Amino acid sequence: MREEVVSKPEATEIDAVSEQHLPPVIYRDPADVRTIFQLLSSLLVLVVLFVLSALGNAWQYWRRPDRIVVDRSNGRVLLINDREFGETDAAKLMPDRPQESDKKYIVREFVRSLYAINPTTRAADIKTALEMMVPHSATKFAAYLKEQHILEQQRAESWQTVWSPQDVTIDRNDLYTVRVIGKQDITKLINNQVVQDSKQLQLTVKLVADPAGRTDQNKRMGFLVAAIDYKEINS
Repeated sequence: MREEVVSKPEATEIDAVSEQHLPPVIYRDPADVRTIFQLLSSLLVLVVLFVLSALGNAWQYWRRPDRIVVDRSNGRVLLINDREFGETDAAKLMPDRPQESDKKYIVREFVRSLYAINPTTRAADIKTALEMMVPHSATKFAAYLKEQHILEQQRAESWQTVWSPQDVTIDRNDLYTVRVIGKQDITKLINNQVVQDSKQLQLTVKLVADPAGRTDQNKRMGFLVAAIDYKEINS
């Protein structure tokens, strides 16, 4: 009987064949891992600092400014923010309520803008007067000035006037009505001749409280002009 002898491959040959089919294994350098971790940590800290800075800036923008009231006559502090420290002989703190003096002041400024005519500032004065009026009333008054050609006539005749208020009173039957009596001295140029004229005027000005409070438009007085009535007493 014939026997065959089969030789087995050596172990080293088997290991070499197995290694050829295994996937490669990649190892990260520990120093590289530490560097990436440090960079991520630094980025996280920067993000946190940026958010805190943004919140701080927003708070500084929106917070109420410090308010300190000092009576300079004696150096006493009357108010620090919302804490009151009494009153002095020269100053007293109270809620902001527009008074009669505010009504008189805005009416005087309004009338002066209309009747104290300076050719170099006439356009700006009319604009100021219209801004002191209720928007609807300002539109009607501007249309009246345009329809009557008042501004065109004053410009063509080179009007210059001096306005002298003589009496400013508040109607006791209507505390939002202010009556003004004043004199307007006019210098104008007609047919190349200088003409002097004078008018005694009585004005009735109706005011309303401005919903926006004290603004630059109402001269920080808190009122707007709702209507104006003009009457010439004599010439």
